[in-house]
Amino acid sequence: MDALEFSDRLRGVLSEAREEAARLQHEHVGTEHLLLALLQDASRDGDGTTPAAGMVLDVLGVDRSKLREVLEQTVLRGRPTVVEEQLSYTSRARAVLELAMAEARMARAGTVDTQHLLLGLVREERGIAAQVLLDFGLTLDKARAELARNA
Repeated sequence: MDALEFSDRLRGVLSEAREEAARLQHEHVGTEHLLLALLQDASRDGDGTTPAAGMVLDVLGVDRSKLREVLEQTVLRGRPTVVEEQLSYTSRARAVLELAMAEARMARAGTVDTQHLLLGLVREERGIAAQVLLDFGLTLDKARAELARNA
């Protein structure tokens, strides 16, 4: 099976996730950083060709500012010795990226984009991001149904 490439939009989110981890002085990029970066990206307009993760959150009634606030309160700050370029992904964050690729393949998408990352975060189930999203009522079925409606 051909490897899927990440969209420019998703690459920007992954870069932002590193910045979030560094800002919080963490030694690794985890699912919480991926979600924080996704929320940051979701505040911008989509490219008009694919439904962005932010649209899914909005339509499903997820208050993004409240979600960010809960994440910020859940995640503790680390030590101030972190260098952003040296941050690696946690095993859960790597699993989320694999799940995002699987979601893109199932959707027969040409690239992996932010909506696939959102599905990967929810589908992973055990990470901080998945738990917070579930607490906000976002399930895999709801997110997939909304993406199918807007495909």
